[in-house]
Amino acid sequence: MLNFNGVQLTEESIQETRKWFANNAIACIEEVKSGEVYVNDREYYFTWREKEAKEYMEGKYDHVLVFLQRAYFIQTGESIALLP
Repeated sequence: MLNFNGVQLTEESIQETRKWFANNAIACIEEVKSGEVYVNDREYYFTWREKEAKEYMEGKYDHVLVFLQRAYFIQTGESIALLP
Protein backbone atom coordinates (compact mmCIF):
# COMPACT_ATOMS: atom_id res chain seq x y z
CA MET A 1 0.00 0.00 0.00
CA LEU A 2 0.99 3.59 -0.58
CA ASN A 3 0.95 6.33 2.04
CA PHE A 4 0.82 10.08 1.48
CA ASN A 5 0.53 12.83 4.08
CA GLY A 6 -0.10 10.25 6.79
CA VAL A 7 -2.98 8.62 4.91
CA GLN A 8 -2.90 5.06 3.60
CA LEU A 9 -4.17 5.23 0.03
CA THR A 10 -6.71 2.57 -0.85
CA GLU A 11 -6.46 0.31 -3.87
CA GLU A 12 -9.63 1.94 -5.17
CA SER A 13 -8.05 5.42 -4.98
CA ILE A 14 -4.88 4.18 -6.66
CA GLN A 15 -6.85 2.58 -9.51
CA GLU A 16 -8.98 5.69 -9.95
CA THR A 17 -5.83 7.83 -10.05
CA ARG A 18 -4.24 5.57 -12.65
CA LYS A 19 -7.37 5.95 -14.78
CA TRP A 20 -7.35 9.74 -14.28
CA PHE A 21 -3.80 10.07 -15.60
CA ALA A 22 -4.34 7.57 -18.43
CA ASN A 23 -7.51 9.40 -19.50
CA ASN A 24 -5.62 12.70 -19.36
CA ALA A 25 -2.96 11.34 -21.74
CA ILE A 26 -5.67 10.18 -24.16
CA ALA A 27 -7.42 13.56 -23.90
CA CYS A 28 -4.13 15.22 -24.90
CA ILE A 29 -4.08 13.06 -28.03
CA GLU A 30 -7.64 14.07 -28.83
CA GLU A 31 -6.78 17.77 -28.51
CA VAL A 32 -4.10 17.36 -31.16
CA LYS A 33 -6.33 15.29 -33.44
CA SER A 34 -9.06 17.93 -33.25
CA GLY A 35 -6.64 20.73 -34.11
CA GLU A 36 -7.16 22.47 -30.77
CA VAL A 37 -3.46 21.91 -29.93
CA TYR A 38 -0.53 21.79 -32.34
CA VAL A 39 2.56 19.58 -32.01
CA ASN A 40 5.45 19.28 -34.46
CA ASP A 41 5.55 15.49 -34.70
CA ARG A 42 2.04 14.12 -34.27
CA GLU A 43 2.94 10.44 -34.66
CA TYR A 44 5.72 10.62 -32.08
CA TYR A 45 3.41 12.53 -29.71
CA PHE A 46 0.61 9.98 -30.13
CA THR A 47 3.00 7.08 -29.51
CA TRP A 48 4.46 8.77 -26.43
CA ARG A 49 1.04 9.59 -24.93
CA GLU A 50 -0.37 6.12 -25.65
CA LYS A 51 2.67 4.54 -23.97
CA GLU A 52 2.26 6.90 -21.03
CA ALA A 53 -1.42 5.96 -20.64
CA LYS A 54 -0.52 2.26 -20.69
CA GLU A 55 2.26 2.75 -18.14
CA TYR A 56 -0.04 4.68 -15.80
CA MET A 57 -2.51 1.81 -15.86
CA GLU A 58 0.34 -0.64 -15.14
CA GLY A 59 1.32 1.36 -12.03
CA LYS A 60 4.69 2.57 -13.29
CA TYR A 61 4.15 6.07 -11.88
CA ASP A 62 2.47 5.20 -8.57
CA HIS A 63 5.49 6.44 -6.61
CA VAL A 64 5.69 9.88 -8.31
CA LEU A 65 4.77 12.85 -6.13
CA VAL A 66 2.11 14.25 -8.46
CA PHE A 67 0.48 10.80 -8.62
CA LEU A 68 0.42 10.52 -4.83
CA GLN A 69 -0.94 14.06 -4.54
CA ARG A 70 -3.79 13.28 -6.98
CA ALA A 71 -4.59 9.96 -5.28
CA TYR A 72 -4.74 11.73 -1.92
CA PHE A 73 -7.11 14.33 -3.42
CA ILE A 74 -9.30 11.64 -4.98
CA GLN A 75 -9.50 9.79 -1.66
CA THR A 76 -9.89 12.72 0.75
CA GLY A 77 -11.07 15.68 -1.32
CA GLU A 78 -8.19 17.70 0.13
CA SER A 79 -5.51 19.27 -2.03
CA ILE A 80 -1.99 19.42 -0.59
CA ALA A 81 0.02 22.34 -1.98
CA LEU A 82 3.46 21.44 -3.32
CA LEU A 83 4.78 24.95 -2.72
CA PRO A 84 3.95 27.32 0.14
